Amino acid sequence: MKQFITPFFLLITLLFLAVGGCRPAEIEGVNVVQALSDETGGDCFEKAVLPAALKFPQDHGPHPSFQTEWWYYTGNLRTEEGRHFGYQLTFFRRALACESGDKSPVGTSQWRTRQIYFAHFAVTDTQENRFYSSSRMNRQSLGIAGSTAVPFAVWVDDWSAGGRSKSVVLTAREKDTVFNLRLTRGGPLLLQGDRGFSRKGPGLTNASYYYSLPRLMTRGTLKIGSQTHKVTGFSWFDHEWSTTALGRDVTGWDWFSFHLKDGRDLMVCQIRDAKGRSNGYGFGSLARPDGTYEILTADQFTLTPTGYWTSPRGKRYPGKWKITLPGQGLSMSVVPVIPDQEHTHMGVYWEGAVTVVGVNQEIQGEGYVELTGY
Repeated sequence: MKQFITPFFLLITLLFLAVGGCRPAEIEGVNVVQALSDETGGDCFEKAVLPAALKFPQDHGPHPSFQTEWWYYTGNLRTEEGRHFGYQLTFFRRALACESGDKSPVGTSQWRTRQIYFAHFAVTDTQENRFYSSSRMNRQSLGIAGSTAVPFAVWVDDWSAGGRSKSVVLTAREKDTVFNLRLTRGGPLLLQGDRGFSRKGPGLTNASYYYSLPRLMTRGTLKIGSQTHKVTGFSWFDHEWSTTALGRDVTGWDWFSFHLKDGRDLMVCQIRDAKGRSNGYGFGSLARPDGTYEILTADQFTLTPTGYWTSPRGKRYPGKWKITLPGQGLSMSVVPVIPDQEHTHMGVYWEGAVTVVGVNQEIQGEGYVELTGY
């Protein structure tokens, strides 16, 4: 569950369709929930209303008839010496106008487009207590940004994810932070919700299409400053597309994913209403080492903050949690590897690497947490 925006899209449209090829300056204070709300309309876009048979490899690629889409990679990596890094590389697509008839936008300029792409790149250096975060934004024109299904690829400038079959390569560079990672599937593709149809609220169109690759064996290099590290670990991948996924009273969400040392992969997400409480449409999944998995509903888990953290920029977030799944016999404590993993570019939110330990120490693992709307 992730991301996006709305009042500011008129400005973005003007910047991208009228100004030339320069990357616009970053804009702060974006509402990351409003763009997914059914208040924003999107009447001419396709919506997730009923379960549909997802088809691969086609559905790895873009769905331009829906307004919003993202490809989300997060993971925990270690060097041979045991030094820990977390990473995030996320690509977002947002449609500026519906596609109908001729899919080329009206006009003769090759800069014109109906689609824009955003990307977020972050690295957590646990040893040095440092969080590196950056963003990019560009139009789908002249090959500057875009996505394809076969072969799979998504990119913004020189940040990219792409590959064939069961292997994907991630590349990103921002100043002196660079990585090149190869991700190889280590488990089944997981259809979230009802066969990939993920309901987020009571409205007819409060839903998305959503699948995950929860266990991706990861290997590659990470360069920070003058040091290059060989790293290995596990990554989690989400791909989701929708138009009006959220109800009008939603203020944000809390999304958790974990790779447990016993080989299980867990994801839970709570959607918060106007009072900051669960709206009853939380969701999740638990994948097992034998390739089977179970879809979770909001009544099968609880998320309880046990501590808080206030960022230097004034936002107050939950900083520790207790997560219980009574039906699975799980009760876990979740703690960030460092407190400050807040993205402060377009759409301020917290997303970072965490550790998880069972109440009786019988469960251990690593994961990622995303907090929006605080």
